[in-house]
Amino acid sequence: MNKTSTNNDIIKYIYNELEETKKTKLNFKILTDSLINDEVSSYLEVKEELDHCFENPSERVIDEIKTYASSSLKQKEFFKD
Repeated sequence: MNKTSTNNDIIKYIYNELEETKKTKLNFKILTDSLINDEVSSYLEVKEELDHCFENPSERVIDEIKTYASSSLKQKEFFKD
């Protein structure tokens, strides 16, 4: 595995998006190669930090977005005819 594909595979791995065959190979590398193991651990730490950086919008904000989108769609349908 070259460095670029390893990095891409690790990112897919930590987001559970890696194909099963590649996941099996990467799991083996994690167990047998301390450098890969350390790299995956580092990526997981970064992901965890990023996950804590973002806030979820309140229900009120979500409702306002839905209302705006709905009214915008109705206006487009009105002017379509």
